[in-house]
Amino acid sequence: MKTPFLLPVTIIALMALQSNAQTKPAPSKEATPATKLAQQKVLESLPFANKEDFELATRGFIARPKELIIKDDNGKVVWNMESYSFIEQNKTAPETVNPSLWRNAQLNTLSGLFKVSDTIYQVRGYDLSNITFIQGKTGWIVLDPLISSETAKAAYDLVTEHLGKRPVVAVI
Repeated sequence: MKTPFLLPVTIIALMALQSNAQTKPAPSKEATPATKLAQQKVLESLPFANKEDFELATRGFIARPKELIIKDDNGKVVWNMESYSFIEQNKTAPETVNPSLWRNAQLNTLSGLFKVSDTIYQVRGYDLSNITFIQGKTGWIVLDPLISSETAKAAYDLVTEHLGKRPVVAVI
């Protein structure tokens, strides 16, 4: 099940969740009969039993910290992956959530350091985007350095911890 068009929608939804991560969530409402019917149609129309997406998303996994909360120098949280812990891997979507979007969100919570190929590594879940480290002859070539210096540093620290210290020689 390859659904790349859902990624932007999921990212926007995660951004909205993150912006309210420090506030008390509004009480949820029950799904209406129309919503339940629409969600059931999605369940029947897509191959949810096919877990290839999860196998591909976890391929090359190296490590993840026990807790993924990144703070700035003043202690302010700039990224809190733990705030998405309600999106459990083996949990079916609530009746109020489109099952396809829920599945995409589950895939997006698979965070940590991953080996993509012999010289390419990614850190996922440290930000709204993934940061890629290419092992060059003289150091790391970094693609997409994330949205804040704190998350980029935390990703670099994870890479250094597991792959050894190397300088960053280029950022693209």
